[in-house]
Amino acid sequence: MRQIRLLKTENNLIDNISDSGIDIIEVIEEEKIVEEKSPLDNIESDNYHSSLKVVKSGSLLEIYRFGRDISLGRKIRHIKTEEEKSKTSKGDSLSASARRSKRMIKRLIKANSFLWFKEKTHKPYLPITLTLTFKENITELKEANYEFTKFIRRLNYEVNQIEKQDLKLSNLKYLAVYELQERGAIHYHMIFFNLPYIKDIYNRLRDIWGQGRIMVGGKRKELTKVQNQKVLEKIIDYFTKYIQKSVYENKNPRQKKYIASKGLIKPLESSFMEVVNLVKSKLPETTLKYHYDGESEYNKKTRDDVLIEANSFMKWFNYSMYDLSNFPEIDDDINRILSGHSLDDIAF
Repeated sequence: MRQIRLLKTENNLIDNISDSGIDIIEVIEEEKIVEEKSPLDNIESDNYHSSLKVVKSGSLLEIYRFGRDISLGRKIRHIKTEEEKSKTSKGDSLSASARRSKRMIKRLIKANSFLWFKEKTHKPYLPITLTLTFKENITELKEANYEFTKFIRRLNYEVNQIEKQDLKLSNLKYLAVYELQERGAIHYHMIFFNLPYIKDIYNRLRDIWGQGRIMVGGKRKELTKVQNQKVLEKIIDYFTKYIQKSVYENKNPRQKKYIASKGLIKPLESSFMEVVNLVKSKLPETTLKYHYDGESEYNKKTRDDVLIEANSFMKWFNYSMYDLSNFPEIDDDINRILSGHSLDDIAF
């Protein structure tokens, strides 16, 4: 029987929870609760274990099922044995780092595209891509990032003038990845999520950058303004292909692979099994775009007496990816669920 510790409120769920077979080990009194809380906030996560996880980034929805339960109250860090360390090469570590960066870049782009709105018309900004190059052969990231930061400050100033806002504000929302050219010089690939109309944008941005050539949209002009989700997928592929094991990563293996502005919309996540199952119940079959069955693969290797080295701590995971771009009502419904605003249907 699962045990929980409950915070008593005016509308607490003691009766419902007791009926569901969960053992209440303590009820904590609180005289006044200032803000409205989700029923999930009343569950002490130290005593909650889950093998499920859902991540929503804009219209992209991902659901994981793991081969073991994880405590939500604390991070379980698996300490590798000497034998496991000897089987993990530097290249494997770099590849894992690149995969994590690619995953986060995809999620941030999906979570922020078409979701920043113009103040006057309330219409969404169309994402705009930009490539910045250095005329000089700048190979040190610290120096390159210094020039990049100055560019962002000057561009924010320009945009604030256009929008007639406080000139000191930093309102631009963007994500950038950097890449080494063949000559070793660093250059940046960017996507802006709320860049307003700028007259003669190419020449203006080139002057603001002042370090070399720029390409609005890169070599592929159809990627200049992202008109729809189909083009956005091409943008994501375009960005993530630069996040890979490279000469630069070997030089600075722990360096973050991308730059993100402050205030970006973060993906919505939950590992509460009741929430994940409720989300799954809302999904039409046609929204499923990809599924990986790690459990079957793991069991097959086990039956064949094959030594499993890759992820022995977690054993296996199943992964499903859904596209909600053609289902706006379901998209909104799941947003409310994951934001904690619509949990009445959960049977605790």
